[in-house]
Amino acid sequence: MNWLEDEVVDMPETEIVEENIYLDEELLKNKSLIRVDMNAIQYPLFSRNPKRKVNQIVKYFFNQKRDIYINVVPMNGNYIPGELEEKIFITLMKLMKKKGMQRRFIVTANELKKELNMNTKDYVKRVKDALIRLASTNYQFKNTLYSNKEKSLLTKEVHTTIMSLEILRLEEEKNKSLKEKISDKRIKEAYEISVSDYFYDNLVSKGYLVYDSDILLTIDNGTSRTIYMLIEKLRFNDLYLKVDILFLIKRIPLKYDKKNIARTIQTIGKSLEELKEKNLIKNFNFIKDTTWEKSEVEIFFSEANLILKQDRFYTDLNDFKRMTTSLAISGMEHEPVLENLLEKKEEITLEVISEIMSKLPSVAKKLKTMPKTIKDSIDYYGIEKVLLAVQYLKKQKNLKSPRAYFLKSLENNWFDGEVLEVSLPKKESKSEDIALEILKNEKINDNLYQEFEKLPINIQNGIEGYVYREYIELCGMETKIQQLAFMGSRKKLICDYLQRYPQILENEKEIKVENENSKVEDTTIIDRQKLKEYIDEYIELYQDLMKIEYNNIESIRKKIILECMDYFINKNLTLEKLKEIIKTNFL
Repeated sequence: MNWLEDEVVDMPETEIVEENIYLDEELLKNKSLIRVDMNAIQYPLFSRNPKRKVNQIVKYFFNQKRDIYINVVPMNGNYIPGELEEKIFITLMKLMKKKGMQRRFIVTANELKKELNMNTKDYVKRVKDALIRLASTNYQFKNTLYSNKEKSLLTKEVHTTIMSLEILRLEEEKNKSLKEKISDKRIKEAYEISVSDYFYDNLVSKGYLVYDSDILLTIDNGTSRTIYMLIEKLRFNDLYLKVDILFLIKRIPLKYDKKNIARTIQTIGKSLEELKEKNLIKNFNFIKDTTWEKSEVEIFFSEANLILKQDRFYTDLNDFKRMTTSLAISGMEHEPVLENLLEKKEEITLEVISEIMSKLPSVAKKLKTMPKTIKDSIDYYGIEKVLLAVQYLKKQKNLKSPRAYFLKSLENNWFDGEVLEVSLPKKESKSEDIALEILKNEKINDNLYQEFEKLPINIQNGIEGYVYREYIELCGMETKIQQLAFMGSRKKLICDYLQRYPQILENEKEIKVENENSKVEDTTIIDRQKLKEYIDEYIELYQDLMKIEYNNIESIRKKIILECMDYFINKNLTLEKLKEIIKTNFL
């Protein structure tokens, strides 16, 4: 895939480089958790080039047609943000949370120095220069800026900065009250930060991922930090991720030269080693079948990584809810968001979700992603609005995308004026008890689990898949409670399964051969209806997991079908190949 090509255009004075590629802290459970805007994770907003030049404009192209790009333009006489600016940006996100997640907040160089552990005497100048650089650099997005408000990438051309900056001189009379609040009288100025709308909208809504700022700032190498943030996004809740090397090179970005690509891969290898040493990944392996340009890297994560990731998200979410209920947040232009977060705090049991599911039209009941959609919607909008949306949805005819229509009706209050005609009976939940009861049983057959770990990784994954499906069937529904309970009792559940089916270990060699011989036959798709169902299910699941509604979903669907046709007709379309085609069209 042609991600980037380097092109340099010399102009008078300007060089363009194109590359185709205050809250009571007791309320916070984890003060280091921060929200990072989705765009700052998946795009190179901060340069990894240590030799940046003054007035150098960098343009990143992400396709051959050159109509998907980001243009990074520094202030005249300055250069684009790099390593220091990224660290300060991360620290600002941490301080913004401490100050109540307000879009506008005030910081001092001393605060930033303390959080960054800066020891240089000229820290005031370095911090100030970096803030100016962050506030003055203009980003031009074309078909690249993700907006959670629109729930998609914006197709229009957008020009924006990450934030704006006002320097407040404390000696001035108008800043007298601010000066009195600062105990260190040596401080001469403070900085008012205002996060730009596009980025802030994502941070207070769902266009973000949660990271531990202490971890990010202790990752010494900027490339390592970028890889860590990117793979955390790409893997979602999986313990295994395989990525094209060229994709990583261009998203970091690192300089791409076909002659020296092996050296670039060494750089990636060193970064992955750093992440492994810090226990942020379990292991990694480069896969080279032909050339390095077509190579891949597979990355493995431990169960602990997954539990910590999920815990970060829910801890931050709860912190944010506590903030919105305990602060009179002024100057915010996002009251609807806050109102939604302050909606009724009903207990969401499996019975409640099941009851709501029963009230949906039949076409929506068939969607496997609807239970989770219902739960997330109650979290965000409250039960009353969800019931109104369900009631409204049931009145519609010829629904082609019931889940998308349901979410849009919630977002736009299409049911406004409707009278609530349905109610939910109060029931006691037993399924949660089933899920959590498993955690009480801690006896694990270590020898049996060691034998399991000796199996090939594909067989391990297959066994775990069967175990998980059995577990979910026992619980009756798949929710966050069940997922966490499974992760906490995974080893025991696997051992129980192997005790019930000892032939798996006894006939390991035979199973391995049989799997190799029957792999194509077992996973080949030869039924048209099955193919349609697989495509629909994968697309629906992908949208749900990524929390993105694609406006061009029918166009994506057509591309997927066209790429599948030859394989399907020749009877060699496998599930693995179908997943690969779908993944390629969504990246």
